[in-house]
Amino acid sequence: MKKIDIEKFNKNKNSLNRHIDTLDNGTIIEQTEYVDEYTETIKIKGDYIEKYRRYYKSGVISLEGEYFENDFQKGIWKEYDEKGNLIKETNYDKGYNYTWEDLLKLLKEREVNVKDTNNTTIRKDDGEWWIYYVKGLYIYNIRINGETGKITLDDKDIFEEGS
Repeated sequence: MKKIDIEKFNKNKNSLNRHIDTLDNGTIIEQTEYVDEYTETIKIKGDYIEKYRRYYKSGVISLEGEYFENDFQKGIWKEYDEKGNLIKETNYDKGYNYTWEDLLKLLKEREVNVKDTNNTTIRKDDGEWWIYYVKGLYIYNIRINGETGKITLDDKDIFEEGS
């Protein structure tokens, strides 16, 4: 059963009830205390996907999964009861045979800065990948069928300030 080390957290938290730890390999672990829970985000250096965990106030894990910069959830997310027993799994990749890794290849070919969350948005919706990105004077809008990988929309418009 996964638990957060509340004693260690309390020793290291700042005035905002947050503790950030950077490991030797560059991984960043950010823990935050809220009124009813703790959260933990693990960002591995060089990886686009982050691990997320939420804990009950007792320190026992309540939820875990992976996501991309708050744009979409990836893989299997697990929910636990207050004793740490698995009660539910949700597969956010179900129906997406065209995977995140496939999408990354396409975006690298197009020289899209995936980490630039101010100018790039990637999400899943209605069985499709939705990608918006700004490059130069243009804003691109792409839709890809999550099951087949077929591009269903590939638009390019002039970027206007404030759009």
